[in-house]
Amino acid sequence: MKCIWCLKSEPTVAFSKKAHTIPKSLGGQNYNRNVCDHCNEYFGNKQELNYSIEEALKETFNITRQRLLIRSKTKRKVGRFKSRFFEIKERKGHSRLVIKTSFRFDSKFQRELCQQFKRGLYKMFLEEFNRQTEKGFEPKYDVIRNFARYGLGKGTVIYFYRAVGILITMKNEPETPVLFFDRMNYLYSNDKFIEIEFLGHVFGFPIAIFNESDFKSYLKRSIELKKDHFKSAKIIDRLLDIDFTLSIMDK
Repeated sequence: MKCIWCLKSEPTVAFSKKAHTIPKSLGGQNYNRNVCDHCNEYFGNKQELNYSIEEALKETFNITRQRLLIRSKTKRKVGRFKSRFFEIKERKGHSRLVIKTSFRFDSKFQRELCQQFKRGLYKMFLEEFNRQTEKGFEPKYDVIRNFARYGLGKGTVIYFYRAVGILITMKNEPETPVLFFDRMNYLYSNDKFIEIEFLGHVFGFPIAIFNESDFKSYLKRSIELKKDHFKSAKIIDRLLDIDFTLSIMDK
């Protein structure tokens, strides 16, 4: 066995623990066998911050997931809602988001949390991409590997804002989320960029080294495909750049 992250093989590294591609706390059911125990633990450890990469990912999507569960009237059976930053108050079929004091709005906190979230997004992509396709060991994916596992590079992520609050989901998707690469025809990917959809959110990011011309060409084509469903796109820098409450559903 060979690790998708450190590229080390047995017996140099061990593969005894299950590495969920989507956090179990988010309802993730699948795991990748090509993640060694050391790398798996790295993503779950707090490191130098007060939260781990996996927790930053979970905290962001947990709000979306809870809202979709309430809307679909599906009783949560896996991945109990637990958050250090937020609380959901429910009363008579309505829900209200309460922000705890641990979630701050200053630029430093927002950027640090966003950086960890982006690393988690890259992690989730590569592990699930590898699980579904058996690809990802190739050197071209070092851009993903270096940022997610080692914190090298900027980690560019584009978030696409929906124009319509109608989401197409499978029956059990809010309960046990799935990462999609090609579900809708508005998802555009090429040899240097990938787009994913997860719990109604659409993100785009590079999977290989690119230049300014590559980026402009990709974004132009992507926005053209999305013109009937999305109103704008933004390179995220703060966690609040993401509409994690899916406020478009209120309109």
